[in-house]
Amino acid sequence: MIRIQLLLLIMLTPCCILGQGAILSAMNEGNNEFPFVPVCGSHDLIKSKQLNGLNEQLINDIQHLVSIKSNTRSSIYRIPVVFHIVHNNPSENIPDSILLNQLDILNQSFRRTNEDTTNTRAEFLPFVGDTGIEFYLAETDPSGFATSGITRTNTSIEYFGGIIPFSVGQNAEIGQWIEDSLFYNYFRLTNSSLGGKDPWDTDLYLNVWIGDLRIYEPQNDGLEEIFYFALATPPMNDVIWPEEALNLTAQYSQGVLLHYVCAGSNNPNLFPPPYTFYNGVAKSGKLLAHEVGHFLGIRHIWGDGNCDFDDFIDDTPKCSASSAWNCNFSANTCVDDIGGEDLPNMVENYMDYSSGDCQNSFTIGQGDLMRNSLEFYYPNLYDQISGIQEGIQNSLNTSVYPNPTSEILFIDSELNFESIQIFNSTGQVVKSYSPGVKSIPTFDIPSGVYVIKLISTVNTVTQRFIKK
Repeated sequence: MIRIQLLLLIMLTPCCILGQGAILSAMNEGNNEFPFVPVCGSHDLIKSKQLNGLNEQLINDIQHLVSIKSNTRSSIYRIPVVFHIVHNNPSENIPDSILLNQLDILNQSFRRTNEDTTNTRAEFLPFVGDTGIEFYLAETDPSGFATSGITRTNTSIEYFGGIIPFSVGQNAEIGQWIEDSLFYNYFRLTNSSLGGKDPWDTDLYLNVWIGDLRIYEPQNDGLEEIFYFALATPPMNDVIWPEEALNLTAQYSQGVLLHYVCAGSNNPNLFPPPYTFYNGVAKSGKLLAHEVGHFLGIRHIWGDGNCDFDDFIDDTPKCSASSAWNCNFSANTCVDDIGGEDLPNMVENYMDYSSGDCQNSFTIGQGDLMRNSLEFYYPNLYDQISGIQEGIQNSLNTSVYPNPTSEILFIDSELNFESIQIFNSTGQVVKSYSPGVKSIPTFDIPSGVYVIKLISTVNTVTQRFIKK
């Protein structure tokens, strides 16, 4: 089970800036049906590495694990965040008040405490919910000292998207430059030796870098092209990924990159011409919720394709394309069956490219997948606090350890389990054990991610573990 993806949010729309930048012009070459608008840099990167099938297989496998798990969510997962502000001029050095506002919006989005949940259409109410994931500013830095959870770094780099040495019309050269340089340029933001800021331990902190993500085009009248609002990496777990896959992503630090204009809803910085349209749709502070969704493993709601593509979440309706920053509540572009209904496009979902005015929801399935990603890939990133939600049973202090394991898995519980089974990532039972067993040999099962299901007369407990 392997995944290579950079989950990126692209913010171009045909009605506003088409033809302005050399990169966008190059992307439109040979497209006779309609002007090409980039929908996801991650999708382009995956295609360039010929890894589409691996990416989809991984997400599909996670969904199998979600379907195995009983509804035993019994705690809130809390993630420490560090904001790295990398600034070349005073306007980029945004104040703490904007970061605190951004953190509030992130928590409201994930805990469904935002006021605009009242705008969720009735047909979606059975499917949306609280993810049970929270975020807080880190209180201790990697050296153990007290911290505000905010770092500030002055840089000589003016454009972290880079300086493109080509003009409109040099499409082959531009395409090669994108392949060779663009992602490297952005991820300089995460490297102190390249003008950015080194990450804090990515196993222990969610790193969010905020800086200038524009691309400078000196041969295109000095245009400062905006190509990405933000981008995020997926988990890069050395237990799950083979060495050759990790080598391809070694230069990318795990976390989220955010254009400084997009941070918070109280940010006075504005998009300049020809991008002023986005001041009305992309400054809600919800872009970070979208990117953290990617960081935790979920895809765009339209599956980065047409109706034949899927995000592998059962309770999100299929749609043929992104919303292109509008709030079209009448759109129903694909036939789907969710709970016996053909639901319309869910423009309310944070994982669409819809305006912040209508985004207000994650679905329960999206929440389940994100929590599973935390358990599988970021076991040291979050703390747990009690917070049993309606309809969710407590697992009665059952733990399975060590995780990851190499030879033996131990069960510590006050319950006596009558059935013990281990499932692989495709839902097949690979081991069954007798009642009362408290230690399970794992040396004879292949490396990978598994679910152990423990059934007693009063409760069912499912937990995930990684076999090294």
